[in-house]
Amino acid sequence: MLGSEQGGVVEEWLSEFKTLPETHISTYAGSLHLKKSLVPALYRVIQDTSSELLEPVCHQLFEMYRSSEDRLRRFTLQFLPELVWVYLRITASRDRQSNGCIEALLLGIYNLEIVDKDGNSKLLSFTIPSLSKPSVYHEV
Repeated sequence: MLGSEQGGVVEEWLSEFKTLPETHISTYAGSLHLKKSLVPALYRVIQDTSSELLEPVCHQLFEMYRSSEDRLRRFTLQFLPELVWVYLRITASRDRQSNGCIEALLLGIYNLEIVDKDGNSKLLSFTIPSLSKPSVYHEV
């Protein structure tokens, strides 16, 4: 369980970003590393899948990742290994109700990575050549 102080840090972070004007996002992104108690508190929220703060935290991390500010994207990415670990742990335990927001966050990040801003695929497709047919690259 989160302590009231840690929960307060997370709740403050949640409300802070929502009320932030667009012109102050860059300054805010630069000041996130100064909040020493925030990152450990966010890790505790992510690890405690029964926390009522998990869904708003996942939503805010996704909003930060969608931002054009690289420092906000990197802030979100530092939690990616823990998010994947918690998602796999919950999936293995078959507790499907607890991981909805984590699954949505991971899928959202993936979808933002595979398409550009216009919705066109960033991934290049290719065909693996068949080894059963003659080629200049290998002998049959």
